[in-house]
Amino acid sequence: MALLALIVVSLATVLAIRFAKGYRPSLKSKTLQGTGLLAANSIPRGASVFIDDKLTTATDDTLNLPPGEYKVKVQKDGYIPWEKILSIEAELVTQTNTRLFPSVPTLTPVTFSGALNPLPSPDGLKIIFAVENATIDTKNGLYILDLADRPFGLNSDPRQISRTSSKYDLVNAQLTWSPDSGQILAVINQNKVDETNVLLEQSRFNDIAEFKDVTARLPVILADWEETLDNKDHEKLIELSELIQQVATGSAAFAFAPEPEKILYVPKEEMTLPDNLAPSLPASSTQSEQRHILPGNIYVYDLEEDKNFWISSTPKPEADQPLTEETSLLMTINRRYAQPEFKNIRWYPDSRHLMIVEDKKIIIAEYDGTNRHTVYAGPFSGDFNYPWSNGNSLLVLASLNGGSNLPPNLYSINLK
Repeated sequence: MALLALIVVSLATVLAIRFAKGYRPSLKSKTLQGTGLLAANSIPRGASVFIDDKLTTATDDTLNLPPGEYKVKVQKDGYIPWEKILSIEAELVTQTNTRLFPSVPTLTPVTFSGALNPLPSPDGLKIIFAVENATIDTKNGLYILDLADRPFGLNSDPRQISRTSSKYDLVNAQLTWSPDSGQILAVINQNKVDETNVLLEQSRFNDIAEFKDVTARLPVILADWEETLDNKDHEKLIELSELIQQVATGSAAFAFAPEPEKILYVPKEEMTLPDNLAPSLPASSTQSEQRHILPGNIYVYDLEEDKNFWISSTPKPEADQPLTEETSLLMTINRRYAQPEFKNIRWYPDSRHLMIVEDKKIIIAEYDGTNRHTVYAGPFSGDFNYPWSNGNSLLVLASLNGGSNLPPNLYSINLK
């Protein structure tokens, strides 16, 4: 009797384990057949899930499915539908990881007196811009807009960090952030006899009476900033395989995602990435990839899953103009921040999407090149667009005053 009980318990345990792994009884074959799990998750929740064009469930839910390929569509009223072909494998969990974006964008003004030459900080948490059209002269100058995520979705108003004057024309100054996003170098009257270089603190108001010209120390300051950037890149690169290090450092440009498990890059040379550069992960992406890379194209390489995806082509960069040594250093640092080869493409804060500007439209696409959706097709100036740090909003620079001479303002577009 005890032996029978032991056999029953053992059999039940085995069946429970097999059931947990996704095995289900098949009436046709009268056996246990392996299934895979589809974790249909989305932001926002409660979206409808269609599998092979049939309404099946709602997010967030997990389904047992026989192995195979399925057309999965996630849809919610007021949002752009998401669709992808997903491969389900036995005993593995495949997640949709769906981010839905509003189909009807709403614009909210962030500035009201204009915003000239907006420049994001290296940490992505601040934007500096100039104002020269305020009702009171003392309000003209440089402002900081904080993009940090705040409780209850409350955003702070722009704060002034310095005012302009006849001697210090900050509105038209060349601005460069320090690598730690703590200071801004303002180059006034660049390449002229009366050129002045001033370091501003972003965290407080900088009174004109306190300004100190750092022109004599400028080569040392810029060299220190460049060394800091080199060290930051080195810390990320040493985690990569030797070949991927060569691809990244030998590229015309490369940029790590906010969570540095992916690289956006433009190769200089044609080559084929070998298979199995990294150990394969269970339930990794099954989307079409391109391991034969060509110069002049933009790719994303996923470091964790060893996948390489084509994103787009990049225009041939313009030839650089002769510059002074200090100006050349400034341009080098700004290029490393902004990556001009990626002028119309940048990482979205969640590291799973890219923001692309094409034909005066702002497109958000997944990092594997799928689900390219236009989230904004209205007017904006200078192709300027930048996401809030939490990804819930997008900033654009736009002039909605028709043919008036008023400067453009920053507007926030809701993306949640």
